[in-house]
Parts: sequence; structure tokens; C-alpha cells
Amino acid sequence: MTYTEPSDVGPAVGGDLPVAEADRQAVINLLTAARDEGRLSPSDHDQRQQAALYARTFDDLVPLTRDLVAPRSAPLTPSPADPDLIVSILGSTHRTGPWEVRRHISALSILGSAKLDLTQAVFLDNVCEVSVFCLLGDVTVIVPDGVSGRNECISILGDTGVKWLVPPVPGAPTVILKGVAALGDAKVRGATKRP
Repeated sequence: MTYTEPSDVGPAVGGDLPVAEADRQAVINLLTAARDEGRLSPSDHDQRQQAALYARTFDDLVPLTRDLVAPRSAPLTPSPADPDLIVSILGSTHRTGPWEVRRHISALSILGSAKLDLTQAVFLDNVCEVSVFCLLGDVTVIVPDGVSGRNECISILGDTGVKWLVPPVPGAPTVILKGVAALGDAKVRGATKRP
């Protein structure tokens, strides 16, 4: 299988930067998770893993995971168990006001910005997992006071974290940030900036 150099990364945005062993391992972990979830066949996984092991720049790594978070067409009548999909490519997407927060949210941001404001939202479950893929973009999840947050993202020359949260209220929902931020930013934060 051949992986062409991405036309939307390149030297202008750091695609020609050399990768470290930790960067390769982060991509391999993502590929292994995709194989375990049935999104990659074992042979495709092995080919991509080999390509990751020999990657020298971020332009070599980006194509290996790009299709793993491709938007899927949603069913006509989504259930609360189905993931909610937020996509921002070369633009900005904002979800705010009163809305129903499902257990799983997938957020894709490529050269874009996605903001999920949960301060007026109704949680359908006690846990909300936000799976992010940021490539030169950002995803910000704003939570109300009392909600706890956890960061489980892989950061590749990016910035991920949890900030400005007040102590959680017992029984309040937990927002878990998962996925990868490559030259991007993924955060769970409280509604009010705190020192």
C-alpha cells in the first residue's frame, strides 16, 4: 500500500519536521486501537505499522491515520447510544445552548475550530466520551461547574488537557477526552477562567 504525501500539511505548517520515537509509538497505538475495534484489517494494520516505523517526518505519519476518523453517514433515526458527530474542516463549528449530550461524541477538526458548550446541555448518561482528531485545528469542550473532566488524548506536537474546573459534585457527569491532537489543541475546560 502506498501513502501519498498529504497536500494540506507540508513544510508551511511543520509537516517536514522530523518525528521522534514517541510520535511513531503514538500513531502505532492509534492503529492498534483501530484494528482492535475492527476499523482496520490485520493486514492493513501491519502495513501501516511498518510505514509508521520508517516514518521520518509528520508528512509520513499523517496519511496513516487520516481515514480512521472519516465522517460516516448517520442513521436516519439516531439513538442516544449512537455517537454524535461534530466536523470542522477549514472553518468553525459551535454547539451551544440546550442540547442532548450523548455518551459518545466524535469531533473532527482539520485546520478548523470546534467548540462544544455543555453548560446548558442535558447529559443522557453519567459519562460522556469525546473522541477527537485534531490536525492543525482545535476542539474545546466547555463543561458546567461540578462536572469532572479527564484527558486521555495523545498529543503529537499539540496541546491537550483539562483546566479551570471546580471540584466535582458527587454523582455529576464525567467528560473524558480521547483521541489524538497532531499539531492541534484539545481541551476540556470550565466555563469561567480561573488562575
